[in-house]
Amino acid sequence: HQTRQTSAESSISSSNTSATSIVDNYRLNMINCHSIAVTIVLLLPLCMSWSSSMKTGTNNNNCDLALAMTARSSRVIGGGGDNDKHENQKQIIVVGGGLAGLSVSLALATLGYRVQIVERRHDWGQRKGGTYLMQPNAIRALEKVCQEAMDPLYDMGVPVPHSDCKMYAWWMVRDSLLQQVLLRKNNISLHMGWSFSNVEDDHPDFIKARFTRTKQTQTQIQEDDDDDGKNTQMIDNDAEDVLDLTGTLLVGADGVHSAVRASLNLAPATHTGSVCWRGSISIIDDNDDNDNDNDNDDDNAIDNNNNIKNAQKLLAPLLTSPLLTTGKMVMGYIKCDQYCVVGLKSFHSKYPGVMTWTVNTREPDAAVKFSHPRDALGAYLDSITKNDNDNDDDDDDDNKKTASLIEAVFELADPEELHHSLPFVTIALPEENQDANVNGTTGWGGTGRVTLIGDAAHAMRSAGGQGGAMAFEDCVVLARILEQTQAQASCGGNANDNDNDTVDEDDVHASNVHHTTRASIETAVQEFESSRLPRVRTIWNDQWERAERAYKGDFT
Repeated sequence: HQTRQTSAESSISSSNTSATSIVDNYRLNMINCHSIAVTIVLLLPLCMSWSSSMKTGTNNNNCDLALAMTARSSRVIGGGGDNDKHENQKQIIVVGGGLAGLSVSLALATLGYRVQIVERRHDWGQRKGGTYLMQPNAIRALEKVCQEAMDPLYDMGVPVPHSDCKMYAWWMVRDSLLQQVLLRKNNISLHMGWSFSNVEDDHPDFIKARFTRTKQTQTQIQEDDDDDGKNTQMIDNDAEDVLDLTGTLLVGADGVHSAVRASLNLAPATHTGSVCWRGSISIIDDNDDNDNDNDNDDDNAIDNNNNIKNAQKLLAPLLTSPLLTTGKMVMGYIKCDQYCVVGLKSFHSKYPGVMTWTVNTREPDAAVKFSHPRDALGAYLDSITKNDNDNDDDDDDDNKKTASLIEAVFELADPEELHHSLPFVTIALPEENQDANVNGTTGWGGTGRVTLIGDAAHAMRSAGGQGGAMAFEDCVVLARILEQTQAQASCGGNANDNDNDTVDEDDVHASNVHHTTRASIETAVQEFESSRLPRVRTIWNDQWERAERAYKGDFT
């Protein structure tokens, strides 16, 4: 991969010199973090529901503020006619409020654009979701996107031994980005509960996107806590309400099942054949206060409590290192058979007693055949049980210890997480020898004044956090190219542009935005995607191979 990677980095350097500081040391970082990145091959999808001090549920302050900014009726934002030409040139529409959407919005707002973020969900939900391994190139990219968002994250992540990587709950990164978005309400608007419908790119001065309310927000019931929930206020939103936005560019950052991607007639995400169960457990015994109540419990409840305590005691030694090697476990992973890998990670150094777990299988039809991770591990666990009385060697002892650890995890896991599986999907990129994609362009599918970033453009295997890193790099490179577009348009001038504009002397970027044209934005989209494609393709292939090696037990 080193030859292809060098070519990819050269491509970025030639098209966008300013962005090379993010990526010029990637090879060195991947060499330094090689074994770590492999061992984190299944870390990304871990579920983080953390200990009691972190189980805060919905981030109410952020949700309230975000919902207050949500559009509530049919209207057009950004102007819809020739008189609003400059307003449209100053506005960019971002579809998706995940890590990629929030990051690119911050980067574009810095250039002087007015950014409209549209998110399908009606709130931010509970603080659960995937664990994110932040690689050095991701850190550098996020620093360029928004240093203020990166500052609190330096001390929040769990250091990974022998590397510069850190492990986070993904919502830690999301919340830090979201806070900065909400602080920039003069430049960024956030619309919650709207689903992308279509885009029209036939007007010379603006692109128009239409959104409809998501079903879950068409009718909302708010309970009055002071009246024991009996007094309710019905907010009945018209199901046909629409939100129309116009601007100079639309950025699809709406994830692996991107509606923007579908509108461009691009191939959807495809299943990799792997299925994952994921969750978090607490090793610290928080039931001591209830021990005195056991006299009134039945025998089953007492036995259950004892089983939990025994499981916690068995797993407690694993808290000593984020990536433990013991028995059959190698750097936090156990290869159970030809199909299955179990991962255990400790966040104890930052969040006492917290461990995360994954069970990953690529057995054919696993999503249909197995409703519980123990089903996927059945053959492996049964083989250890059958050999229990046959062998007394060290290898057999290691197998017994491994089986006991797995059973202890299942004992402590949330039943809801044990019965919820997640199929892995990816989005294939154009081949190296392919002259153009389905839309006749040389990137990954963006066309006209519509582009894709992050998972919507190039979702890849979870093998070391590079999926998120590529999204952050997308944000930086897109912003750099648009900045260059502004500068070229400003220097070249626009002889036909005689409108009287009021230019804010304190915002040079905002004045330059006025000079961007349809042609210049279309050129910027193609330059962005074509310059990023070689590097992203290299990383995509690398992550796929690392994920496959993990199923063979190669975690080094």
